[in-house]
Amino acid sequence: MSKITINKPDSFVLYNGDEAVARGAVEADIKVAAAYPGTPSTEILETLSKAAKTLGFYAEWSVNEIISTTVAAGAAMTGARAIVSMKHVGLNVASDAIMTLAYTGIEGGLVIVVCDDPKLHSSQNEQDTRYFAVHSKLPLLDAGNPQEALNMTREAFNISEQLKLPIILRLTTRVAHGKAKVQIGQLQKLYRNIAFDKNGSRWVMIPSNAIRQHKILEEKIVQAKQIAENSQFNQIEDNNADIGIIGSGVGYYYARSVLDTSKFSWLKLGFVHPFPSNLVKIFATKVKQIIVIEELRPYIEENLQRLKLDVTGKTQLELGEIGEYTPDSVREAFAKLNLTKTNPPTAIIKDLPSRPPNLCPGCTHRAFYYALNSTYQHIECDNNKCIKCGTCAQTCALEKEKTTDKNKSRIKIHNKTTTITVCKACINPTCTTSCPQNALTKSTQTGTIHVDENKCIGCKTCLQNCPHNAINIDTDKNKAIICDTCQGNPQCVKKCPKHALTLVGRSNDKIVTGDIGCYSLGVLPPLNTMQTCLCMGGGISQAAGMIHAGVKDKIFTVLGDSTFFHAGISALLNISYNKANICVIILDNRITAMTGHQPTPASGKTAMGENAKIVNIHEITKSVGIDKIITVDPYNIKDTINAIQKTLTYNEPCVIISQRPCPLLLTQHNPPREITNKCGNCGVCTTNFGCPAITQTQNNKTEIDQTLCNGCGVCETICPHQAITRRKQQQ
Repeated sequence: MSKITINKPDSFVLYNGDEAVARGAVEADIKVAAAYPGTPSTEILETLSKAAKTLGFYAEWSVNEIISTTVAAGAAMTGARAIVSMKHVGLNVASDAIMTLAYTGIEGGLVIVVCDDPKLHSSQNEQDTRYFAVHSKLPLLDAGNPQEALNMTREAFNISEQLKLPIILRLTTRVAHGKAKVQIGQLQKLYRNIAFDKNGSRWVMIPSNAIRQHKILEEKIVQAKQIAENSQFNQIEDNNADIGIIGSGVGYYYARSVLDTSKFSWLKLGFVHPFPSNLVKIFATKVKQIIVIEELRPYIEENLQRLKLDVTGKTQLELGEIGEYTPDSVREAFAKLNLTKTNPPTAIIKDLPSRPPNLCPGCTHRAFYYALNSTYQHIECDNNKCIKCGTCAQTCALEKEKTTDKNKSRIKIHNKTTTITVCKACINPTCTTSCPQNALTKSTQTGTIHVDENKCIGCKTCLQNCPHNAINIDTDKNKAIICDTCQGNPQCVKKCPKHALTLVGRSNDKIVTGDIGCYSLGVLPPLNTMQTCLCMGGGISQAAGMIHAGVKDKIFTVLGDSTFFHAGISALLNISYNKANICVIILDNRITAMTGHQPTPASGKTAMGENAKIVNIHEITKSVGIDKIITVDPYNIKDTINAIQKTLTYNEPCVIISQRPCPLLLTQHNPPREITNKCGNCGVCTTNFGCPAITQTQNNKTEIDQTLCNGCGVCETICPHQAITRRKQQQ
């Protein structure tokens, strides 16, 4: 049974803020709920969807926020109560609908829940939704704890129907995710005739109708201001104190937690737009000094300044507009005014390891990024490991020239410095541009340098211009010889007795624009693959802009399946229509993974757990005019590299679909891997691939954590020394 279906009015339940919103919505008897996943708002719809069948309402994961908003709006236009929830950046997507929805109004109650994310715990910017309320001319309630979240949600439907306007309810991350004991109310049942008024003059916003509806909106805002002035969510606590504190959201409760509340007077603002200026003026007459506590921006402070009131705000408190408040930061702020003591000193724990965000063990995205970085490869030598035995050079000569003469090796041993150099397949190789015979060319597909023996005259110009001194001259043929990595299977790497040689790729030889999801973590070491992340669906169009501006580099763009359905389809259509030579990579793990594994149109399930048609990404990409579409299994590194290389010479828009379920969805896994004694700590699995299940110990030994490894086997595939194998099952 869902926690929000408990039918024991006045009892207490442990909810976080998102769950409390969901409970408030069912107490108000909603009929429709819609959302697109986005932390910190995800759990609202997630919680509602689990109770939908039991309580008899409809819930859906829409493909984006504007669609979820218009779904909820359509329901509210019929007289039904509806709720839509999103994070603050999702509000940007929905804003086109919401701005005009303020003009049309609604019939049944409509609550738009927006969860702001101060400190960017899981977002690409910080926003303050209170200013959007001003911009859209919609009333806004600001919840400061889970109990307020429930009460405000329930009451917001009443206010919405009184004004015939959508109501915005704002939460912040700490309120959305923080848990508290919440007193629940009655699960009411409303009996309404659900029908749509076909009066187009109200709903169709052509200019003549819109100008009339705008005037009506202004009248409603005046009415909303009167409601705010008398709202139960705006309360004065008069303690006959000289100092009055005005606050909203969680910051208000932080202030109460660090101060002796009896020594101050308090004004809690929960209904913050329209701003209750008359109530504030009354409060101002009761105190000599006003202090404002609010996050993120100085919305209340600016409104007090418009009322010509002196206010101690963010500047004096040194509480900025970046990041979120904490009880400690609020205490320190009041200490600057000598209103409380500074935080007591705490023991400093040193040398704690950092825990940066990371792609999970077995993540399909990591495998694909590794393949993408491996499109162009070259051999690196760790001269700290190398013992200058010459095995590599001898192996190379035998492999390429069928001789043991080291002078015919593509690996160059410098006797004077006792170092080894190998061609690095430079992004802009000077050897090719300096060759007077045009005998050297760089492969578009592999990045290696090819020597045309029919043109090469052995002039050594390439050798002299190589910044790495990595080119040899075959004195018998009088021709340049340069490493070509043996088509990605170099024997020298395998035969090196100290594992000093590794075949490595790189991320800076191509442009990779990106999008928002788990795969955004590809920007971090050791992958360092993604180079842009702006907004949902933005990567494809950013890449198009670069191409049309004249960029010559090959451009890839990555996005997930959920993002593809959200905003990628129209962007893909745009590059197809406008002929942008981009390779679009759709990382299809059949789920919205980053926000908690919500279903997508490709997963075959709805939010309410019902079977649904599986939308085929391949068919969609083909339908918008993409001719070259390649589907790969990212765990198959070799095939994935080959697929990527095929796109490098393709001069039209193309798509690679990387298709494998998120490993966290699977109930069964292959046996975990383990390191054998063949390992020489070459670093491919740790330094280049970077699976968090594989680490190097303090004694420089590579190990696989059996509790983390899920047996994907990619490390076994990429290990050049066959030093990783399946762990034998215990009998």
